Amino acid sequence: MVDEKQREEPAADEHDRLTAELRAAGIDPTKFGFYDQPAFVAMEERDRNYIQKYAEWVITRPLNAAYKAHARTTVPKLAAIIASELAEKAMSGACITAYGMMIRMLDRLGVWSFGLYGSANLDVPHRGLRQSFHAIDRAPGLNSVTGHAWLCAPPYLIVDSSLAFQDWADAQMVDVVPPSIVVDDTAATVIEPAVEDCASEGARHYHRRRLQLTGSDLLHSLETRLASFGQRFPAHEVALGELSVRYVPVAIRLPNLSLERINLETGWGRPAITIWADVVAPAFGLS
Repeated sequence: MVDEKQREEPAADEHDRLTAELRAAGIDPTKFGFYDQPAFVAMEERDRNYIQKYAEWVITRPLNAAYKAHARTTVPKLAAIIASELAEKAMSGACITAYGMMIRMLDRLGVWSFGLYGSANLDVPHRGLRQSFHAIDRAPGLNSVTGHAWLCAPPYLIVDSSLAFQDWADAQMVDVVPPSIVVDDTAATVIEPAVEDCASEGARHYHRRRLQLTGSDLLHSLETRLASFGQRFPAHEVALGELSVRYVPVAIRLPNLSLERINLETGWGRPAITIWADVVAPAFGLS
């Protein structure tokens, strides 16, 4: 494992400020998964947006050369393993399970990470293929799971092992979406999200009539925190061969279950702890 204290780059002022703030609240930010600590939970009970502190601490954390090398070896390997597991067990639409187990596993592997939730928009222009997983995809009274979840594990901005395993409107998408997506800032372009990125056509139509708003006014009325959230966690467009994906995060997500409990009783794929013990730990020489 890489010692977090062995840093070659100077810490950013913001990271130092966050560290001091967390310590003042009785939180030890040197521990992976410190959002589980009672003091952090207590702060989050008072402020539901406090969860963002964890992601801000991770994203501003200075990375030395040794840590970067460790992360660049570990993250793509784990992403491929989890993608293979999802494919083998035909776990379509398993983004919540995937990001939760990956965060817990990365903690054990010595890599800092956090989850992002929002919209993912896929486009293959020359084939005329397009599909979106919108965070806003329903009107009141419709009960459905919407949006998509993925990870950020610096130096990787986007780590996604579940996008390929969705229910596709066009089966051709299977041919163009890679099993695992691992992208750093050299391969991702910051974009300004549009309402079409975040809300489905049906949701846009419903809320446009309800609010009498269009375009960015409608977007920021539906996602009131997007402007401020996007300053720290911006939307990105990623080119993956002929496929383009626009990732628009709107919230931080962290697992509320331990690795021992994730997917334990769903009957949908194997429990996360079994995947860790049987596949991941041996792959990393930890068994």
